Amino acid sequence: MKKSKGLIIGLIAALLVLGGGAAAYFYMTNTPKNAYLLSEKQSMENITKYVESRFSEEMKFQEKMKDESYISTVKLGADVPEALVEGAGVPKSVIDASNIVFEVAHDGKEEFSKLGITPTIADNKIGEFAWGADKDKQYISAPVLDKPLSVPNDKIVETLKKLDASVVEEGMTNETLNLNNILSGATVSQDELNKIRDRYIDVFVDSVKDENFKKDKEKVSVFGEDKNLDKLTMDLKREDVKKIVIAMLEQAKDDKELHDLIKTQAQGKDIKKEIDDMLKDAKKEDVKNFPEVHSIIYVDGKEILKRDLTIKGQDDESIKLAGSSKVDDNIKVDYELSSNNEKVGSLKGESKKSDKKYNDDYKFVIIDGEEKEISFKNESTTDDGKRKDKGQIDLTALAGMDMVVAFTNDMDTDVGNNEQKQKGDLSFDVDGETVKVVLDSKTKLKESFKIESKDARDLNKMSDSEISDIQSEIEENFMSIFMDVSGDLE
Repeated sequence: MKKSKGLIIGLIAALLVLGGGAAAYFYMTNTPKNAYLLSEKQSMENITKYVESRFSEEMKFQEKMKDESYISTVKLGADVPEALVEGAGVPKSVIDASNIVFEVAHDGKEEFSKLGITPTIADNKIGEFAWGADKDKQYISAPVLDKPLSVPNDKIVETLKKLDASVVEEGMTNETLNLNNILSGATVSQDELNKIRDRYIDVFVDSVKDENFKKDKEKVSVFGEDKNLDKLTMDLKREDVKKIVIAMLEQAKDDKELHDLIKTQAQGKDIKKEIDDMLKDAKKEDVKNFPEVHSIIYVDGKEILKRDLTIKGQDDESIKLAGSSKVDDNIKVDYELSSNNEKVGSLKGESKKSDKKYNDDYKFVIIDGEEKEISFKNESTTDDGKRKDKGQIDLTALAGMDMVVAFTNDMDTDVGNNEQKQKGDLSFDVDGETVKVVLDSKTKLKESFKIESKDARDLNKMSDSEISDIQSEIEENFMSIFMDVSGDLE
């Protein structure tokens, strides 16, 4: 049951840890089940409210981006000290004059899409390597091609098999390989996510019974302070989990909105078939192979302040998440993750707000034979649509060597003018010298763009000899570009 297991853990963890919630009709907390589910719902709402408050303009821009055409570009460059490059025989001026630009553009109404990469080496703009799409075809253009190549949208899989059958995996379809479909799901509105989430919350609520829940009082420590809190417990036996998983998969198999969302993370797959196969596997699977869940939340009103979640798999192997959290205008967390009663990781830290300033300070520990700590610190200021971040990530313990990455980020989001700009950099030490990676990005809404399609040659109609000619064309053009660039590197 390999396919089902991953989904089971994902579904249960998402519902329990990220806030499961409750259906709209749970207005009263007069039963342990209602109290538990309403507390999870409140926990999720607190997180959503925090994100919407801290990143309000960015969220508005993303919502608007869902319904508009857009062009988004990201330019990456590097600043490398001369002392580091002179040994390699590459002038610093060559690196200073080199960069790479990524472009994503999409117009859902016109069914136009584009992904492009444009490298520049020593001031030589190599040209754009692009994958484009319109309502009829997919297009490939590049400086190594004399003219673009095209593939009809209804013959993408057929053409790939013709070129190299080994690249075609089970479940790939023309629809899932169409760039228009891929990018149409890349920007999903929060309302759409909420609708999808609420559907599966309802399925979960309908699948669990009152006897799966109980309510007590207990004195516990929360961030070093003793508190008398409501103790709400949910116990799900293996047969309960199997029932929940089957119910969710039954809902998911014909859920087009969910399919479209998953496609953005599983490109080239037939999502409906994948879910159908999982559903068949789940129904046939022995109940002993499903996990059991023991979840305790400690609640003040409806606010979860402490959590103790244990998931037992086959052979009683267990995963446990336990700790405290509080989310309001600030965030504070202290959680440990353990496997079979051995600590494997932890997250501890807080985000503090003061007027328009935020201070983030977190430590993430991974234990794999030895304890390795990653620390993250950030000072952030916001002013309407302008946000400035400055901080560092300490990866020394993880890398096994001194590795502290400093970063800056300046983002200007202008929702009214349909524009978002970002400048930032990452810097780190190499042999006592500071290396810097520089980012410059821009996104414009309501923008039109072009796809290189003129005189495009249809790959699907080509003979083997014609395909061979294209391969020779690529090799010749590549060598020509290589020789041109090589001359400037000397």
